[in-house]
Amino acid sequence: MKVKKIFLTLGIITATWEGWAQNLEEAINLLRKFQYQQLNYCYQEFFRIGGLYKSSPYVREADIATTGFALAGLAVAVENKLVSLEKAEKLALETVKTCIKLQRNPSQSYKGFLYHYYIYNDFTESLEHKPGVEVSTIDTALLLSGMITIAEYLNSHGYPELRNQVNKFYSQINWQAFFDDSRGRFHMAWRGNFFGWWDFYSDEILLIAILAQGSPNPQYRVNIRDVLRNIQVKIGNYKGLQYAYSWYGSLFTYLFAHVFVDFKRVGKDMIYNIDWWENTKKAILADIKYCQERGYPEDIWGLSACWSRISPNSDQMEYRGRIGGGVSGAIDEWERIDNDKNGIKPVAPHAVIGSLPFFNELPLLENPAFRFFAKVHNKIVDRSGLLIESLDAGRIGCDGLPKVNS
Repeated sequence: MKVKKIFLTLGIITATWEGWAQNLEEAINLLRKFQYQQLNYCYQEFFRIGGLYKSSPYVREADIATTGFALAGLAVAVENKLVSLEKAEKLALETVKTCIKLQRNPSQSYKGFLYHYYIYNDFTESLEHKPGVEVSTIDTALLLSGMITIAEYLNSHGYPELRNQVNKFYSQINWQAFFDDSRGRFHMAWRGNFFGWWDFYSDEILLIAILAQGSPNPQYRVNIRDVLRNIQVKIGNYKGLQYAYSWYGSLFTYLFAHVFVDFKRVGKDMIYNIDWWENTKKAILADIKYCQERGYPEDIWGLSACWSRISPNSDQMEYRGRIGGGVSGAIDEWERIDNDKNGIKPVAPHAVIGSLPFFNELPLLENPAFRFFAKVHNKIVDRSGLLIESLDAGRIGCDGLPKVNS
């Protein structure tokens, strides 16, 4: 009986896939339902703490990068009539004013940049940076990008106050302080001392460079040409796909700046003559090919840094930051181990779904990112309705799909 139930379940899944794959309206509704689930994070008070957004629904810790993405999501939530303009403004103003307060406190910021994580202190009723964490250039850049997105959106609808507050925050970020003129490179972070360099191409340094160039404070501004001339931009070839690759090859390193900047309209840059939209698309295609050639289930791909089980039978988690090394500049074999360490092959749903716009020329049902989503949509949300960290393409369940890995 048990075996029959398994085959019956597989039959239902197959029939469902083949049935609605021919129904565009149902496919769009499926995506819309998922979008609405994720947008909950942007406007529900449960996901906020001390004016910022939690790094996870289940902790009392705020993450400034998450906050940036959530602020941008507020604009999408308003467009979808999930929240009013007035409420979006109220939430965003609270967040930006909280960030300005942190920025003005020298124990909670450095040179206008914020710490990556903050913990809410119930006794003082205020946010304090998490012990041991860094003041981060990329996470402050993501926060600022989200601020600008929602501020410009609200301003275009007759709500200018947020734009004024964001300008105050932006004006106090001292990009020059984190830029080493002798090397022509940005430091990654500060924790008592500067450490790390943005010395190799990724979407992250593109975003930092754009924001540093656009600073409303001329004293703190950094010329984008000085930044981009001094990073390594190397062109690789993977199965006929030529593109500038990031060091560890994680898919998110090709996507972050594209969330906020429409590179498709920008065209080729003036320094490297690279169309960054097309470059990211080629990196995505390389990811798909890599997974196909290594026996991942059909339509399953998405090599990007994520949390993963340490081993198949363990409940202990680890962060695998070097997933994607097989299609990257990492030349040492040990730097590629995260792709299939201990028999686990993590794939990150967020990176795949974030790739949807790069195949808009295809019918939705042929879009490789949508085909991934269509197969696993019932497995990639947790009990709160939010996206999980990863699936394991190395362990296949009785449904023929990767098992949940986080």
